[in-house]
Amino acid sequence: MQKRMLTGLWACASLVVASGCAQTSDTELYPATVVALTNQQKVQIERVISDWFGGTKVTLADDVFTNSSLVTIERRGHVDSQGRLVEGRHNNQAYSFTLYKKGTQCLLSNDGTGQKIALDNLECVATE
Repeated sequence: MQKRMLTGLWACASLVVASGCAQTSDTELYPATVVALTNQQKVQIERVISDWFGGTKVTLADDVFTNSSLVTIERRGHVDSQGRLVEGRHNNQAYSFTLYKKGTQCLLSNDGTGQKIALDNLECVATE
């Protein structure tokens, strides 16, 4: 009888630990990539990043976040009338953004500020 109770108690404890692990994974962030990016989803990502830049328009590649969870954006350097960089170089800061999966949500992170925004109607998969 006592052996049966210990076995039952052990099974219950294992179940509690396992369910606790499952709940924890829904709160963790995992780098992610987009499954299939539509133009509407790309525009949504551009809008979020544009808002972080104070409304400055940004243009992203058509396959943004499909091959990598990280995107780096550099501001344009000053150019002359022929489109060449003035002085041939610039020291503009690069900005990076990471796509994360948290449970069923896809979150876009501004790596410079740490701010994260949930993206609607976007399917992403964890890469790690």
